[in-house]
Amino acid sequence: MNFYLAPPVIQAQIFVRIPDALRCTGQPTEWKGGSALPSSEIFLEGPTYFNGNLYVTDIPYGRVLKIDSQKQVSECVRYDGEPNGTAMRADGTILVADYKQVCLNFILSLARMLRKQGLLLFDPSKGEISPFLTRRNLERFKGPNDLIVSSKNEVYFTDQGQTGITDQTGCVYRLFPDGRLDCLVSNGVSPNGIALSPDERFLYVAMTRSNSVWRLPLNSDGSTTKAGLFFQSFGCAGPDGLAFDEEGNLFICHPSLGSVFVVDADGAPKARIVSAIGGGKNLTNCTFGGEDGKTLFITDSIQGNIQTVRWHCRGAVRMK
Repeated sequence: MNFYLAPPVIQAQIFVRIPDALRCTGQPTEWKGGSALPSSEIFLEGPTYFNGNLYVTDIPYGRVLKIDSQKQVSECVRYDGEPNGTAMRADGTILVADYKQVCLNFILSLARMLRKQGLLLFDPSKGEISPFLTRRNLERFKGPNDLIVSSKNEVYFTDQGQTGITDQTGCVYRLFPDGRLDCLVSNGVSPNGIALSPDERFLYVAMTRSNSVWRLPLNSDGSTTKAGLFFQSFGCAGPDGLAFDEEGNLFICHPSLGSVFVVDADGAPKARIVSAIGGGKNLTNCTFGGEDGKTLFITDSIQGNIQTVRWHCRGAVRMK
């Protein structure tokens, strides 16, 4: 039940459309998204802004693309994988949550292919991508989706795989700088987007197939207790990417409703951002950037464009 008035509606603007020359027309892929819409020659996700450049992933075609300050788009790297969420590290490298990665193992055999989905490390300066964390206790992950790096260099990430209402075994992990890996959630209903509050006292996780966002208090001893339901919505593909501004407002991308819902720290509605395209859907993820940090960049996955909204304050900044 919601007694609040409908919040103001803000229409996003097209920032850049990925040009036809960089779309994978006619190239088959086994990847399937959660949308009811047919697959296309591109599916954008995982926006990250750094040093004037916006990096996004193209999941089905294993690519990281870069949009520079002049809106020129280039392909940074392409490999046999399915990159989704990304997170910038303080050293300028980018962590990538990958559902599937294949790499050559030259020690065993030049012809042998080993599948290593997990967390990968992309170095924009070299255009190279390599394994970072591929297993937990010698077991493969279900299929990582999104991640965030704290100011203490802890990596929080979701392991979604094919979990949902009938398989509530999605996980949320925390990787410490010393290599210790904690499982914070083991009963997730398709854990997807992930975000830390500006003070890093709370972790928020989008549970796509239950159309909700969970809120996890992070205790001083490293544990989490009294996790609860923070946001509830409806529709087919529920909450996806998440982002915070410096005031503590949470931005919740909702693909099937074609919106980014903005709520305050108590969950009260503040705004609804809608696609620049009339009736547009699949706004999957967002991040803050721009020269002053007040521009919200949003991926329109199936249409293959980046949309923007000018916000009144900066996004939450973590790297120190």
